[in-house]
Amino acid sequence: MKPSRLAILCAALLLPAARPATCAPPGFAFLEVPAGARAAALGGAFTTLARGVEASFWNVAALDQVRGIQIAGTHAEYVQTLRHEQFALAGRLFGGGLAGSVRAMYSEPIEERDELGNLIGSFGAHDLEFGLAYGRSAAPGLSLGAGAQLVRERIADASAMTYSFGLGALWSPAGVKGLRLGLAAEHLGPAARFTIEGVEGEPVALPAALQAGGSWESAAGRGAVLRAALETRCTRGRGAIGMLGVELATPGREDGSGAAALRGGLRVNDDASSFSLGVGYALRGLRLDYAFVPLRLDLGDTHRVSLTAQL
Repeated sequence: MKPSRLAILCAALLLPAARPATCAPPGFAFLEVPAGARAAALGGAFTTLARGVEASFWNVAALDQVRGIQIAGTHAEYVQTLRHEQFALAGRLFGGGLAGSVRAMYSEPIEERDELGNLIGSFGAHDLEFGLAYGRSAAPGLSLGAGAQLVRERIADASAMTYSFGLGALWSPAGVKGLRLGLAAEHLGPAARFTIEGVEGEPVALPAALQAGGSWESAAGRGAVLRAALETRCTRGRGAIGMLGVELATPGREDGSGAAALRGGLRVNDDASSFSLGVGYALRGLRLDYAFVPLRLDLGDTHRVSLTAQL
């Protein structure tokens, strides 16, 4: 693979999570994109607010709250024809919640040119993660969960594959109404290596991360609910990020339809984004969420749409 082509591909894959370089930064940047429009609108402060199938990408301990069959999917588009997709399916099994998920980032064909600028073809790239996770109650007010993932990245004709694990805990103290404390460890696993023109490259580490915090939920009058979460995320090779998310939700009708939500998020010490906004609306057994996330470093603004269904 020509060095120029490799540089273009690496830059394209790293755009969504771009930050100034630090010592030995990790690869697989697509794993750091907040999963779900609701979570993105809340600035990523979602480890303690995730419920049911949404917890597949955030805190697998909250899968204990899956009821029936639940489905969640998200679509987002970035610069340079990059697209990001997430899908998860969850249900009850063995006294807890079991979920399968897939996360993908891919691009349309990108023109390939030689040193003189002549068009000589095209190439593409994609990242994939397949996951399986389980969460259940361990004690009154306490839920625990664990998951495993297979991660693959392809750049033109080169690819690398590895695996990872995740753990989660969620605790609702009996003495404090509306308070939830959560802890999630993600992307724990060995580094991967690309083989380029027969030469094995340097190890590419996973973005192992630890996210923790708390959320509080309270009645806001006329049946509305106010939720606020304050969390921090520490990722290998990057500085710690602080996140604040606030959501105001109306009650809706008895069947759950008509419920609406306004959301806002703030991220501190994140060079890719600083704030986000979003809305949500529920029909019977169906919820549609939207998030607007401005990005720094000339990456443009992103619009994310998610759909969550209860069957």
